[in-house]
Amino acid sequence: MSSITKTKNNDDHSVPVTLGKKPSYQPAHPVEASKTACIRTFGCQMNVHDSDRMRRMVRDAGYAEVQRYEDADLVVLNTCYVRENAVDRVKGHLGELNRLKREGRVKKVALTGCIGAASESADLRKTYEIDLILGTHNTYELAEFIGLPGMEETFTPELRGIEGEHSAFVTIMTGCNYQCSYCVVPSVRGRMVCRPLENVVEEVRRLVRSGTRYVTLLGQTVDAWRGEDSRRFYDLLERVSEEAPRVWFTTSHPSNMEDRTLRLIGEKETLVKKLHLPVQSGSDRMLKVMHRGYRADRYRRKIEVFRDAVTDGTLSTDLIVGHPGETEEDHEETLRLVEDCSFDSAYVFKFSPRRGTEAAGMPGTVPEGVAQRRFMEVLRAVEQNAFGRNQTKVGKVEEIYIRHGRTGDGKAVGETWSGHAVHVPTYAVAGRYVTAEIDSAGPHVLYSREPSGPPR
Repeated sequence: MSSITKTKNNDDHSVPVTLGKKPSYQPAHPVEASKTACIRTFGCQMNVHDSDRMRRMVRDAGYAEVQRYEDADLVVLNTCYVRENAVDRVKGHLGELNRLKREGRVKKVALTGCIGAASESADLRKTYEIDLILGTHNTYELAEFIGLPGMEETFTPELRGIEGEHSAFVTIMTGCNYQCSYCVVPSVRGRMVCRPLENVVEEVRRLVRSGTRYVTLLGQTVDAWRGEDSRRFYDLLERVSEEAPRVWFTTSHPSNMEDRTLRLIGEKETLVKKLHLPVQSGSDRMLKVMHRGYRADRYRRKIEVFRDAVTDGTLSTDLIVGHPGETEEDHEETLRLVEDCSFDSAYVFKFSPRRGTEAAGMPGTVPEGVAQRRFMEVLRAVEQNAFGRNQTKVGKVEEIYIRHGRTGDGKAVGETWSGHAVHVPTYAVAGRYVTAEIDSAGPHVLYSREPSGPPR
């Protein structure tokens, strides 16, 4: 087994910065695919990145990737456990796979990810026909399961991006040292492990050389990253912004976000001008119950720094309504914060108790009807602010990066340098830039005219 050395920093978090050796597994020579696999991903971008790692394994083992369960010899469900509705969705898919297995149309099913690391996985195995269950730290065992030898039993956060893709995720840390009352992440992904700065930079260089134009730095609390010689996330972000032509990062924690990092977003041309900074509640009392480690006014001050430094930037957040003990006064405080910060978008969630979290056993359950009303009030407030801010973009000419090619409605999905999502009537392929005038706007997306010239 590999070793991990831990050091202390000024924030009193135990931060591993020295990694063990890499897995010995290396991609196999291309083989003719004789088997098929379908990988379905639920949850966050960390899960998407984990799926990319497993996708390389199944390809190297001679599997061709298919999109339908009924066409697959092997189905991998890479799962999320953070919200109850995510677990319910997985159960629905497992029920369908049970039927397909009984009909002989699917041979094997693997359940991976956060549900695989949770205690609930044992209950699922009693109900559904699952051949393999893996958590977030032992995905390497999939290699042995599919007949691909050479993957050592060791963990490394270096989940390498796929070369040749126009965009790539680069994991700079995994796990989390916080203990938020509602969050299951520390129990399913473990304590924080950080990659060395030069290790990250070298991966970014490799990706850019292979054609990657957009790099997203990933971590459960990405701005908590710490390196040797007291280097912090600001230092890493600055270095990466000098290596890649387009850079973003997610997800951040307000307690770690430095003013100089917020200003760097406005200063560096290669950084997309958007910030995702989860706040969860606008009530100081609820923030304390949630163990978030900051007060609402401190969050507001950071947003003021961001708005001053990145005048055209976009701001998104996470908000939880109906956490145990939340009162109408707490809810009103959240609405006031939404108004003060003028979020461009937000992920609004009704509280979902997760087994193994502190909040799951807290008194003061909020009735479903009350939680639903609060959810709708927060959602409407966010959308009203977002719609007003988006309207100011109408008539402006923007350089738009194409994230996804032509969709069913005949438009591509792009992103401005300010971080706004745009639907573009174009045949431009993903990874290219077009220039177009913004024609109209909704609360969630902008709409552009035909591009004024060819993509570049």
